Amino acid sequence: MSAFRSKPRLVNLLDDFALGGVSRGLGIFSSQPVRDVADCSTMAVRPDAVIAPALNADIIVLHFPPNWRRLAFLLSLRARNPRARIVHVEHSYTRAWEARNVEHRGRFRLMLRLALRLVDQVVCVSCGQADWLREVTRLAWHKVDVIYPYSENPGLDALAYPDFAADRPLVIGAYGRFHEAKGLENLIGAHRAGALPGTQLLIGGFGALEGDLRRLAGNSPLIEFVGKIDNVAGFLEECDVIAVPSRWEAYGQVACEAREAGRPILVSPVDGLPEQVGAAGLVIDFTNPDAISRAFAKLDGPRLAEMARAARRSTQDCGLDRQREWARLIRRLAPHQAVPVRVLAPA
Repeated sequence: MSAFRSKPRLVNLLDDFALGGVSRGLGIFSSQPVRDVADCSTMAVRPDAVIAPALNADIIVLHFPPNWRRLAFLLSLRARNPRARIVHVEHSYTRAWEARNVEHRGRFRLMLRLALRLVDQVVCVSCGQADWLREVTRLAWHKVDVIYPYSENPGLDALAYPDFAADRPLVIGAYGRFHEAKGLENLIGAHRAGALPGTQLLIGGFGALEGDLRRLAGNSPLIEFVGKIDNVAGFLEECDVIAVPSRWEAYGQVACEAREAGRPILVSPVDGLPEQVGAAGLVIDFTNPDAISRAFAKLDGPRLAEMARAARRSTQDCGLDRQREWARLIRRLAPHQAVPVRVLAPA
């Protein structure tokens, strides 16, 4: 006689595969700890969809932000999948995002409250984001989990530490989308204003603001644009320190990658960035060149070397930890269901 247990079926819904950090992060659902507890798949939905699909799923995980149009989709998803547990992962909205982008906060927060009451669980990608979301939606504490995102970039933990004693300019790297959210113009402007003496900037990425950023950099020989980053480890190997001057940032995968690579981080005081720092770097107001200059003056070779070691220690086994956190959440939401016993004939 042999008994089997079925694994719950989990479907990720995504409406924009161009969002690199989000789509790369879906790799966690292919990891062994998650595959041990669920059969996972991913489905694309149209951004303007109103009617949701009927899915053969025990758990449905949403990876797009709610809005007023999406309320109809969520109602349809709930109606057409009455037995499924619905999980919303909030990748986008944060306190700093709201402060900069929302004119009518009461209306926006009403939409959030309505939308998130249509799901069974909310996963935030940082503690800072979770604190804000609980505050503005009044969701029960137990309905909000925090699981940091993770996307694997081979080779980061094998990179040699920078030589901070070398007699050369310190290379400060920054990379990501050339978008208002990333605040790269503040970093470039501070460098041009002399707030980061003895350094050069290495800027990786692409986007709509590239022309503006290049004009701001002017003809400075100490600011180099290297284009789209296809090899994260290769880029980080060329850098001594990584700056993340974002205006809003739910988590900040760049900061995590930098820490894995043993690079100290300099981050803005917004959303999920400060909780990544610990002993691995500094929190700096990149909108204030004087604050940047004062903070940078505290950084000498020995302190940077200490930060680099702390950065790598802080990410030890972080990928496995996050895989296990998702596995625990899945088990909590949809424990394995026993299927009928199958009786095997004697050999």
